[in-house]
Amino acid sequence: MNSSLLKKALPHIIAIVVFWIVSAAFNKTALEGKTLRQSDVQGFTGMAQQSIEFREKYGHYPLWTESMFGGMPGYNIAFEGTSPINIGYLNHLFYVGPQPIYFFFIACVCFYILTQVFGLSLLISLLGSIAYAFATFNPILVSVGHNTELIAIGYLPAVIAGTLLILRGKYLGGTALMTVFFGLEVSTQHLQIVYYTGIMIGIIAIVYLITNRKEIKFKHILISYSLIACSLIIGLLSYAYTLLPTKEVAEETMRGGKSQLTPVDTKNKTLGGLNKDYAFSWSYGIQETLTLFIPGMQGGGGSGKLITDNSKFADKLMEAGISEDNALEMANGNAYWGEQPFTGGPVYLGAVICFLFIIGMIYVKSWHKWWILTICIVGIVMAWGRHFAFVNYFLFDNLPFYSKFRAPSMALVMPQLGFALLASLGLYEFVNSVERKELDFNKFKKVLYLSGGLILLSVLILFMSDFKSDNDVRIKDQSVSYITRQMGQGKQPTADMQQQATQTVNTWMSALHEDRKSIFEKDLLRSIIFVVLAAGLCWFYFKGKYKPVILLSGLLVLSSFDILTEGNKYLSEETYTEPETIEAAFTMSDADKRIKADPEKNFRVLDMGSGDPFQNAHASYFHNSVGGYHPAKLALYNDLIEHQLTKGNQRVYDMLNTKYIIRKTQDGREEAMLNPGAFGSCWLVSNIHFVNNADQEMSALDSINVRDTAIVENIFADRIPYMPMKDSAASIRLIENLNDKISYSFKSKTNQFAVFSEIYYDKGWNTFIDGKQSPYCKVDYVLRGMAIPAGDHTIEFRFEPQSYIMGNRLSIWASIITYLLLIAAALQVLGFVRLKPKA
Repeated sequence: MNSSLLKKALPHIIAIVVFWIVSAAFNKTALEGKTLRQSDVQGFTGMAQQSIEFREKYGHYPLWTESMFGGMPGYNIAFEGTSPINIGYLNHLFYVGPQPIYFFFIACVCFYILTQVFGLSLLISLLGSIAYAFATFNPILVSVGHNTELIAIGYLPAVIAGTLLILRGKYLGGTALMTVFFGLEVSTQHLQIVYYTGIMIGIIAIVYLITNRKEIKFKHILISYSLIACSLIIGLLSYAYTLLPTKEVAEETMRGGKSQLTPVDTKNKTLGGLNKDYAFSWSYGIQETLTLFIPGMQGGGGSGKLITDNSKFADKLMEAGISEDNALEMANGNAYWGEQPFTGGPVYLGAVICFLFIIGMIYVKSWHKWWILTICIVGIVMAWGRHFAFVNYFLFDNLPFYSKFRAPSMALVMPQLGFALLASLGLYEFVNSVERKELDFNKFKKVLYLSGGLILLSVLILFMSDFKSDNDVRIKDQSVSYITRQMGQGKQPTADMQQQATQTVNTWMSALHEDRKSIFEKDLLRSIIFVVLAAGLCWFYFKGKYKPVILLSGLLVLSSFDILTEGNKYLSEETYTEPETIEAAFTMSDADKRIKADPEKNFRVLDMGSGDPFQNAHASYFHNSVGGYHPAKLALYNDLIEHQLTKGNQRVYDMLNTKYIIRKTQDGREEAMLNPGAFGSCWLVSNIHFVNNADQEMSALDSINVRDTAIVENIFADRIPYMPMKDSAASIRLIENLNDKISYSFKSKTNQFAVFSEIYYDKGWNTFIDGKQSPYCKVDYVLRGMAIPAGDHTIEFRFEPQSYIMGNRLSIWASIITYLLLIAAALQVLGFVRLKPKA
């Protein structure tokens, strides 16, 4: 009994060990105690620090953060539920080793689970799993810090595995598997990958129904589709405590499209979603799709080191006095010539995998081929974004929730799974084919013809390309400006200097185009070699020269070498640094220390010393910031940035209580400048200026003294029962700000109207005067205001979103159901529960 169990478990144990070894070897620098330099992680560190410090002091994360954009919900920053019953604990089963080792380990294991649903052998499963986990998109995600996205991608194959088990009639095991892993995927909170997972499941369900319509029974369809739907719902509800508040706040953010201003250009505006120009910026080029087969055909990307020497562009730069290291860095930084504004690197699935994918197209006969091909095509078309606008704009406008997402190139995760899976299935069918040799040979010839056609297409594109990019104009202008400054030596450059600089830069651009062509040629030759080697291995196996194990071992080594060496260009030792270097990025400057020394704490800071203050979260690490970094800031505040803050309206900065401005001095030091005009945390006004709409309210900020007069839309007039009356002794002051609870002390002999320098958000903020709930309203476009009766009062704002409270309850029950399903499935595997599977 034990011997039999060990024999069954041994291949799985070997697979897990291999996956961890490969993941560790690929990220061996992480084992040396070094840390990744990840721009997005540094941004998250800045935005989350206040919430982390709050949790250390009070035992829980706040629901509201004051650290950026004047204040906003913290649902997607640092957040947790109130119940200890949470399926998130299951994540720790996969968190084996340091980051990013376990990112890749998760993807390997979950794809392996999918291969086992198909009953694939160990070697084929290893090949497919490594190809999926280490496709270049994943190392690039790590290099830029998109950790949650990669973890979500890692869990995805196991969700698909559960779906297929349910359709196969293994209801309990499939439901448990799908529910658990979909819940874990949702736990990453990367909802765009979750959305693509839902699309894939929908495609599987449709293709299954179409291709098996004659054989399947209505009862099985009803049961299986109901279980799939229940698994998705339970998985989502496992994290309802964050999903419900996130859905609620999304409608109020720039992603929800909720600007109250009349849009100037409605052409690319989507009702309830992002502007199309913004959402489709990172659309993968149609020609660029060839990177799935040839990684450098569009020049690579900013995260890679495709040029290490022999760069004509770098040689030209060095002739102009630029150091070799900087010249090579500039050559790599400008090598990309695709359709995206910029990119960390290409989505490369592997030349060997592409060849095996073609085998799968020819050899696989089951219905699985059709849903895999469909998700590949759909993913590629969606990734094209604005380059296939008539389809993608329609989807953006009509597909539920799709308009909340950006970067359509992310949809290439669908062919990333599809290529690796169909390649694995195709290899299995090729090795186990029982057809007559002549017929089988005809199939293999089709594979060779299609592979040859792909290579021929690549060669044609190479010869037809001019290697120019829309970004070349920017590169040229910057280079001309650099040379004229050098030639002018501080003086106004002459026309001759300008002409000479332009001629010089033209030679630079020609050299850059030659570099891009060279990268394409080298990677095309690389892919051809891998295809020829893979085809050769298959040919000699077909001719009976060796046994399947030799073929599979050879292809495993070849494919893994192909994928891992290419991925290493984007996630190498140079991507790591000492932990102290990362920590140094958040070392307090003299300016920060001066601001921290201020006994008043509830003010805000404008950081002009770290670049664009509205795209940088550095100041948020130490202070409450007027700026920050977040991809889904509140739409009201985004309007204020675009229409007031970027043009420097000082009164608006004052009403946001911007007490300090950080600037860089000429010698590079940061300096904290005091703004004596900051209004403070709250103030009383003597007048209320009513306007008809948001456009008038925004416009009024240009002219009205908001220290004395509150600007209020007429729709809030019923929340102001009385106008303010003069009382020179009237006062209001902040008592305490605990993020989710802010209290003030008020004293006046007459009725007053107070303005609070806190961002208006009515989805959870409630106001109380002496413990009795009272109305408040939006004033000055983004702030809160309320009428206060005469007397001595304590005013309290409490952040109590009902969506969070309800979400917590649903999450508890969903987690309980998930654990019960997991236990029942385990008992079935152990033989304690017996269910008759559908044939």
